[in-house]
Amino acid sequence: MTYPLGNTASGASLKEVIWRNRLLVSIVALHALAGIAVGQHLGISYWSSASTKILGVLLNLSAFAFANYVLSRFAVAVFRVKPKKPISWMIADFRKIVSNRSATSDTLIGFMCIAVLTVSYSYLKTVLPLLQPYFWDPLFANLDRTLHGQDTWQLLWPVLGNPYVTTLINLAYHSWFFLIYIAVCLACFDRRNPGRSMVFLVAFALCWSLGGNLFATLFASVGPVYFEVFGFGDTFTYQMELLHASNEISPVAALQWQQVLFDGHFNGGPIRGISAMPSMHVATSTLLAIYAFSYTRWLGWLMTAFAVVILVGSIHLAWHYAVDGYAALLLAILCWRTAELLNRRFGPTAPRL
Repeated sequence: MTYPLGNTASGASLKEVIWRNRLLVSIVALHALAGIAVGQHLGISYWSSASTKILGVLLNLSAFAFANYVLSRFAVAVFRVKPKKPISWMIADFRKIVSNRSATSDTLIGFMCIAVLTVSYSYLKTVLPLLQPYFWDPLFANLDRTLHGQDTWQLLWPVLGNPYVTTLINLAYHSWFFLIYIAVCLACFDRRNPGRSMVFLVAFALCWSLGGNLFATLFASVGPVYFEVFGFGDTFTYQMELLHASNEISPVAALQWQQVLFDGHFNGGPIRGISAMPSMHVATSTLLAIYAFSYTRWLGWLMTAFAVVILVGSIHLAWHYAVDGYAALLLAILCWRTAELLNRRFGPTAPRL
Protein backbone atom coordinates (compact mmCIF):
# COMPACT_ATOMS: atom_id res chain seq x y z
CA MET A 1 0.00 0.00 0.00
CA THR A 2 1.37 3.43 -0.90
CA TYR A 3 1.21 6.42 1.38
CA PRO A 4 1.90 9.66 -0.50
CA LEU A 5 3.77 12.55 1.02
CA GLY A 6 3.08 16.09 -0.01
CA ASN A 7 2.26 19.58 1.16
CA THR A 8 0.90 19.11 4.66
CA ALA A 9 -0.84 22.45 4.63
CA SER A 10 -2.87 22.12 1.45
CA GLY A 11 -6.39 20.85 1.15
CA ALA A 12 -7.08 21.01 4.86
CA SER A 13 -10.46 22.75 4.80
CA LEU A 14 -13.64 20.70 4.57
CA LYS A 15 -14.76 22.74 1.57
CA GLU A 16 -11.60 21.90 -0.38
CA VAL A 17 -11.75 18.22 0.59
CA ILE A 18 -15.35 17.91 -0.60
CA TRP A 19 -14.52 19.77 -3.80
CA ARG A 20 -11.65 17.42 -4.63
CA ASN A 21 -13.90 14.42 -3.98
CA ARG A 22 -17.15 15.94 -5.24
CA LEU A 23 -17.64 13.27 -7.90
CA LEU A 24 -17.58 10.35 -5.47
CA VAL A 25 -19.51 12.27 -2.81
CA SER A 26 -22.26 13.19 -5.29
CA ILE A 27 -22.76 9.62 -6.55
CA VAL A 28 -22.84 8.17 -3.05
CA ALA A 29 -25.21 10.94 -1.89
CA LEU A 30 -27.59 10.25 -4.80
CA HIS A 31 -27.53 6.56 -3.97
CA ALA A 32 -28.35 7.31 -0.34
CA LEU A 33 -31.18 9.63 -1.41
CA ALA A 34 -32.57 6.79 -3.51
CA GLY A 35 -32.52 4.58 -0.42
CA ILE A 36 -34.28 7.24 1.63
CA ALA A 37 -36.93 7.71 -1.09
CA VAL A 38 -37.55 3.95 -1.27
CA GLY A 39 -37.82 3.88 2.50
CA GLN A 40 -40.45 6.62 2.41
CA HIS A 41 -42.36 4.74 -0.29
CA LEU A 42 -42.34 1.45 1.61
CA GLY A 43 -42.73 2.93 5.07
CA ILE A 44 -39.52 1.17 6.17
CA SER A 45 -37.04 3.63 7.64
CA TYR A 46 -33.70 3.92 5.90
CA TRP A 47 -32.31 5.63 8.98
CA SER A 48 -33.02 2.93 11.54
CA SER A 49 -29.59 1.75 12.73
CA ALA A 50 -27.96 3.45 9.70
CA SER A 51 -25.50 5.41 11.83
CA THR A 52 -24.50 2.25 13.70
CA LYS A 53 -23.94 0.36 10.46
CA ILE A 54 -21.92 3.20 8.92
CA LEU A 55 -19.75 3.32 12.03
CA GLY A 56 -19.30 -0.44 11.86
CA VAL A 57 -18.13 -0.32 8.25
CA LEU A 58 -15.78 2.56 9.04
CA LEU A 59 -14.26 0.63 11.94
CA ASN A 60 -13.81 -2.47 9.79
CA LEU A 61 -12.15 -0.50 6.99
CA SER A 62 -9.94 1.39 9.43
CA ALA A 63 -8.88 -1.76 11.26
CA PHE A 64 -8.11 -3.53 7.99
CA ALA A 65 -6.18 -0.54 6.63
CA PHE A 66 -4.17 -0.13 9.84
CA ALA A 67 -3.30 -3.83 9.94
CA ASN A 68 -2.26 -3.62 6.31
CA TYR A 69 -0.12 -0.57 7.09
CA VAL A 70 1.62 -2.26 10.02
CA LEU A 71 2.43 -5.41 8.05
CA SER A 72 3.53 -3.65 4.85
CA ARG A 73 5.64 -0.95 6.50
CA PHE A 74 7.20 -3.45 8.89
CA ALA A 75 8.27 -5.46 5.84
CA VAL A 76 9.71 -2.29 4.26
CA ALA A 77 11.55 -1.48 7.49
CA VAL A 78 13.03 -4.95 7.90
CA PHE A 79 13.89 -5.84 4.29
CA ARG A 80 14.49 -2.48 2.58
CA VAL A 81 15.26 0.42 4.95
CA LYS A 82 16.77 -1.75 7.71
CA PRO A 83 16.86 0.89 10.47
CA LYS A 84 18.45 0.13 13.82
CA LYS A 85 15.08 0.55 15.52
CA PRO A 86 12.27 -0.65 13.19
CA ILE A 87 9.47 0.24 15.61
CA SER A 88 10.75 3.80 16.06
CA TRP A 89 11.08 4.11 12.28
CA MET A 90 7.49 2.93 11.83
CA ILE A 91 6.19 5.42 14.39
CA ALA A 92 8.02 8.28 12.65
CA ASP A 93 6.74 7.01 9.28
CA PHE A 94 3.16 6.94 10.56
CA ARG A 95 3.45 10.48 11.92
CA LYS A 96 4.73 11.66 8.55
CA ILE A 97 1.73 10.07 6.83
CA VAL A 98 -0.95 11.55 9.09
CA SER A 99 0.78 14.95 8.99
CA ASN A 100 -0.16 15.15 5.32
CA ARG A 101 -3.53 16.72 6.02
CA SER A 102 -4.63 16.75 2.39
CA ALA A 103 -4.05 13.02 1.81
CA THR A 104 -5.42 12.09 5.23
CA SER A 105 -8.61 14.10 4.61
CA ASP A 106 -9.09 12.47 1.20
CA THR A 107 -8.63 9.03 2.75
CA LEU A 108 -11.18 9.73 5.47
CA ILE A 109 -13.81 11.04 3.08
CA GLY A 110 -13.17 8.04 0.83
CA PHE A 111 -13.78 5.69 3.75
CA MET A 112 -16.92 7.58 4.71
CA CYS A 113 -18.28 7.37 1.16
CA ILE A 114 -17.64 3.62 1.00
CA ALA A 115 -19.34 3.17 4.37
CA VAL A 116 -22.46 5.09 3.26
CA LEU A 117 -22.46 3.23 -0.07
CA THR A 118 -22.35 -0.10 1.77
CA VAL A 119 -25.26 0.81 4.04
CA SER A 120 -27.39 2.15 1.17
CA TYR A 121 -26.68 -0.92 -0.93
CA SER A 122 -27.50 -3.28 1.92
CA TYR A 123 -30.76 -1.48 2.67
CA LEU A 124 -31.95 -1.50 -0.95
CA LYS A 125 -30.92 -5.13 -1.39
CA THR A 126 -32.87 -6.11 1.71
CA VAL A 127 -36.12 -4.47 0.53
CA LEU A 128 -35.76 -5.75 -3.05
CA PRO A 129 -38.50 -8.42 -2.69
CA LEU A 130 -40.93 -5.69 -1.62
CA LEU A 131 -40.26 -3.73 -4.80
CA GLN A 132 -40.22 -6.52 -7.37
CA PRO A 133 -41.16 -10.22 -7.29
CA TYR A 134 -38.61 -12.76 -8.48
CA PHE A 135 -39.70 -14.04 -11.87
CA TRP A 136 -36.75 -13.78 -14.30
CA ASP A 137 -35.08 -17.10 -13.43
CA PRO A 138 -36.76 -19.35 -16.02
CA LEU A 139 -35.85 -16.88 -18.77
CA PHE A 140 -32.21 -16.65 -17.67
CA ALA A 141 -31.94 -20.44 -17.35
CA ASN A 142 -33.36 -20.87 -20.85
CA LEU A 143 -31.04 -18.20 -22.19
CA ASP A 144 -28.09 -20.11 -20.75
CA ARG A 145 -29.20 -23.26 -22.55
CA THR A 146 -29.66 -21.35 -25.79
CA LEU A 147 -26.15 -19.92 -25.59
CA HIS A 148 -24.35 -23.09 -24.47
CA GLY A 149 -26.55 -25.94 -25.68
CA GLN A 150 -27.26 -27.12 -22.12
CA ASP A 151 -27.16 -25.84 -18.55
CA THR A 152 -23.75 -24.23 -18.12
CA TRP A 153 -22.92 -26.04 -14.89
CA GLN A 154 -23.18 -29.34 -16.76
CA LEU A 155 -20.40 -28.21 -19.09
CA LEU A 156 -18.21 -27.31 -16.12
CA TRP A 157 -18.88 -30.25 -13.83
CA PRO A 158 -16.79 -32.87 -15.72
CA VAL A 159 -13.76 -30.57 -15.27
CA LEU A 160 -14.47 -28.99 -11.88
CA GLY A 161 -16.65 -31.60 -10.19
CA ASN A 162 -13.85 -33.11 -8.10
CA PRO A 163 -14.65 -32.31 -4.42
CA TYR A 164 -11.18 -30.92 -3.74
CA VAL A 165 -11.27 -28.74 -6.85
CA THR A 166 -14.67 -27.48 -5.76
CA THR A 167 -13.24 -26.57 -2.35
CA LEU A 168 -10.41 -24.63 -3.99
CA ILE A 169 -12.85 -22.75 -6.20
CA ASN A 170 -14.94 -21.98 -3.16
CA LEU A 171 -11.87 -20.62 -1.33
CA ALA A 172 -11.05 -18.39 -4.31
CA TYR A 173 -14.66 -17.22 -4.43
CA HIS A 174 -14.57 -16.19 -0.78
CA SER A 175 -11.14 -14.55 -1.07
CA TRP A 176 -12.97 -11.94 -3.14
CA PHE A 177 -13.96 -10.18 0.11
CA PHE A 178 -10.31 -9.79 1.13
CA LEU A 179 -9.25 -8.44 -2.28
CA ILE A 180 -12.11 -5.95 -2.33
CA TYR A 181 -10.97 -4.58 1.03
CA ILE A 182 -7.41 -4.25 -0.26
CA ALA A 183 -8.49 -2.45 -3.44
CA VAL A 184 -10.78 -0.02 -1.61
CA CYS A 185 -8.13 0.81 1.00
CA LEU A 186 -5.50 1.24 -1.70
CA ALA A 187 -7.71 3.59 -3.72
CA CYS A 188 -8.49 5.66 -0.61
CA PHE A 189 -4.84 5.87 0.47
CA ASP A 190 -2.87 6.06 -2.77
CA ARG A 191 -2.90 9.68 -3.92
CA ARG A 192 0.12 9.55 -6.23
CA ASN A 193 -2.38 9.54 -9.09
CA PRO A 194 -5.62 11.04 -7.73
CA GLY A 195 -7.48 10.45 -10.99
CA ARG A 196 -6.72 6.72 -10.98
CA SER A 197 -8.02 6.32 -7.44
CA MET A 198 -11.11 8.39 -8.17
CA VAL A 199 -11.94 6.41 -11.32
CA PHE A 200 -11.84 3.13 -9.39
CA LEU A 201 -13.91 4.43 -6.46
CA VAL A 202 -16.51 6.00 -8.77
CA ALA A 203 -16.72 2.88 -10.95
CA PHE A 204 -17.03 0.83 -7.76
CA ALA A 205 -19.88 3.03 -6.51
CA LEU A 206 -21.64 2.93 -9.88
CA CYS A 207 -21.37 -0.86 -10.06
CA TRP A 208 -22.95 -1.38 -6.65
CA SER A 209 -25.66 1.25 -7.02
CA LEU A 210 -26.66 0.46 -10.62
CA GLY A 211 -25.86 -3.25 -10.81
CA GLY A 212 -26.32 -4.28 -7.22
CA ASN A 213 -29.52 -2.31 -6.65
CA LEU A 214 -31.20 -0.89 -9.75
CA PHE A 215 -30.62 -3.73 -12.22
CA ALA A 216 -30.93 -6.35 -9.48
CA THR A 217 -34.41 -5.00 -8.79
CA LEU A 218 -35.46 -4.65 -12.42
CA PHE A 219 -34.24 -8.18 -13.23
CA ALA A 220 -35.04 -9.77 -9.89
CA SER A 221 -33.81 -13.36 -9.86
CA VAL A 222 -32.61 -15.82 -7.24
CA GLY A 223 -30.08 -17.97 -9.09
CA PRO A 224 -29.85 -21.75 -9.58
CA VAL A 225 -29.39 -22.47 -5.87
CA TYR A 226 -32.90 -21.25 -5.05
CA PHE A 227 -34.54 -22.21 -8.36
CA GLU A 228 -36.60 -25.03 -6.85
CA VAL A 229 -37.52 -23.44 -3.50
CA PHE A 230 -38.95 -20.42 -5.31
CA GLY A 231 -41.20 -22.68 -7.37
CA PHE A 232 -39.45 -22.58 -10.74
CA GLY A 233 -38.95 -26.34 -11.04
CA ASP A 234 -36.30 -28.97 -10.36
CA THR A 235 -33.91 -27.98 -13.16
CA PHE A 236 -30.97 -27.42 -10.80
CA THR A 237 -31.86 -29.93 -8.10
CA TYR A 238 -29.26 -32.42 -9.30
CA GLN A 239 -26.55 -29.75 -9.26
CA MET A 240 -27.36 -28.98 -5.62
CA GLU A 241 -27.31 -32.69 -4.79
CA LEU A 242 -23.85 -32.99 -6.31
CA LEU A 243 -22.60 -29.98 -4.36
CA HIS A 244 -23.92 -31.43 -1.10
CA ALA A 245 -22.31 -34.78 -1.92
CA SER A 246 -19.04 -32.97 -2.61
CA ASN A 247 -19.35 -31.21 0.73
CA GLU A 248 -19.41 -34.59 2.47
CA ILE A 249 -15.90 -35.24 1.14
CA SER A 250 -14.37 -31.75 1.14
CA PRO A 251 -16.02 -28.61 2.59
CA VAL A 252 -18.04 -26.31 0.33
CA ALA A 253 -18.62 -23.24 2.49
CA ALA A 254 -20.90 -21.69 -0.13
CA LEU A 255 -23.63 -24.09 0.96
CA GLN A 256 -23.59 -22.60 4.46
CA TRP A 257 -23.89 -19.05 3.12
CA GLN A 258 -26.68 -20.12 0.82
CA GLN A 259 -28.53 -21.48 3.84
CA VAL A 260 -27.94 -18.22 5.72
CA LEU A 261 -29.51 -16.22 2.89
CA PHE A 262 -32.36 -18.73 2.70
CA ASP A 263 -33.05 -18.29 6.42
CA GLY A 264 -32.80 -14.52 6.07
CA HIS A 265 -35.40 -14.44 3.31
CA PHE A 266 -37.90 -16.98 4.63
CA ASN A 267 -37.33 -16.84 8.39
CA GLY A 268 -36.27 -13.24 8.99
CA GLY A 269 -32.64 -14.09 9.67
CA PRO A 270 -29.99 -11.40 10.22
CA ILE A 271 -28.55 -11.52 6.67
CA ARG A 272 -31.03 -10.92 3.87
CA GLY A 273 -31.09 -9.95 0.23
CA ILE A 274 -31.16 -12.54 -2.53
CA SER A 275 -30.34 -11.37 -6.04
CA ALA A 276 -28.52 -13.02 -8.91
CA MET A 277 -28.62 -10.70 -11.94
CA PRO A 278 -26.04 -9.28 -12.40
CA SER A 279 -23.29 -11.08 -10.48
CA MET A 280 -21.63 -8.47 -8.29
CA HIS A 281 -18.75 -10.85 -7.61
CA VAL A 282 -17.98 -10.89 -11.33
CA ALA A 283 -18.61 -7.16 -11.83
CA THR A 284 -16.29 -6.07 -9.04
CA SER A 285 -13.66 -8.70 -9.90
CA THR A 286 -13.61 -7.22 -13.40
CA LEU A 287 -13.12 -3.77 -11.87
CA LEU A 288 -10.23 -5.16 -9.81
CA ALA A 289 -8.60 -6.45 -12.99
CA ILE A 290 -8.96 -3.13 -14.82
CA TYR A 291 -7.69 -1.26 -11.76
CA ALA A 292 -4.72 -3.62 -11.48
CA PHE A 293 -3.76 -2.93 -15.11
CA SER A 294 -3.48 0.76 -14.21
CA TYR A 295 -0.56 -0.22 -11.94
CA THR A 296 1.22 -2.95 -13.88
CA ARG A 297 0.46 -5.46 -16.60
CA TRP A 298 1.46 -8.59 -14.66
CA LEU A 299 -0.88 -7.65 -11.82
CA GLY A 300 -3.64 -6.90 -14.31
CA TRP A 301 -3.31 -10.32 -15.93
CA LEU A 302 -3.22 -11.98 -12.51
CA MET A 303 -6.47 -10.27 -11.51
CA THR A 304 -7.96 -11.10 -14.92
CA ALA A 305 -7.30 -14.78 -14.18
CA PHE A 306 -8.94 -14.28 -10.79
CA ALA A 307 -12.00 -12.71 -12.44
CA VAL A 308 -12.29 -15.74 -14.73
CA VAL A 309 -12.17 -18.05 -11.70
CA ILE A 310 -14.90 -15.99 -10.04
CA LEU A 311 -17.07 -16.19 -13.16
CA VAL A 312 -16.63 -19.97 -13.39
CA GLY A 313 -17.06 -20.38 -9.63
CA SER A 314 -20.29 -18.38 -9.59
CA ILE A 315 -21.78 -20.96 -11.98
CA HIS A 316 -20.15 -24.05 -10.49
CA LEU A 317 -21.30 -23.17 -6.94
CA ALA A 318 -24.87 -22.52 -8.20
CA TRP A 319 -24.91 -18.88 -7.22
CA HIS A 320 -25.48 -17.60 -10.75
CA TYR A 321 -26.44 -18.35 -14.32
CA ALA A 322 -23.73 -17.71 -16.88
CA VAL A 323 -25.66 -14.74 -18.26
CA ASP A 324 -25.47 -13.10 -14.80
CA GLY A 325 -21.70 -13.05 -15.20
CA TYR A 326 -21.73 -11.90 -18.81
CA ALA A 327 -24.02 -9.00 -17.92
CA ALA A 328 -21.79 -8.16 -14.95
CA LEU A 329 -18.70 -8.10 -17.15
CA LEU A 330 -20.35 -5.62 -19.51
CA LEU A 331 -21.61 -3.56 -16.57
CA ALA A 332 -18.13 -3.26 -15.07
CA ILE A 333 -16.58 -2.10 -18.34
CA LEU A 334 -19.33 0.47 -18.87
CA CYS A 335 -19.03 1.73 -15.29
CA TRP A 336 -15.27 2.10 -15.65
CA ARG A 337 -15.59 4.01 -18.93
CA THR A 338 -18.28 6.23 -17.41
CA ALA A 339 -16.08 6.87 -14.38
CA GLU A 340 -13.20 7.89 -16.67
CA LEU A 341 -15.42 10.34 -18.54
CA LEU A 342 -16.83 11.80 -15.33
CA ASN A 343 -13.38 12.06 -13.79
CA ARG A 344 -12.13 14.20 -16.68
CA ARG A 345 -14.94 16.65 -16.02
CA PHE A 346 -15.41 16.49 -12.26
CA GLY A 347 -12.41 14.58 -10.87
CA PRO A 348 -9.85 15.89 -8.35
CA THR A 349 -7.59 17.29 -11.09
CA ALA A 350 -10.38 18.74 -13.25
CA PRO A 351 -10.37 22.55 -13.62
CA ARG A 352 -12.68 24.53 -11.41
CA LEU A 353 -15.92 25.72 -12.99
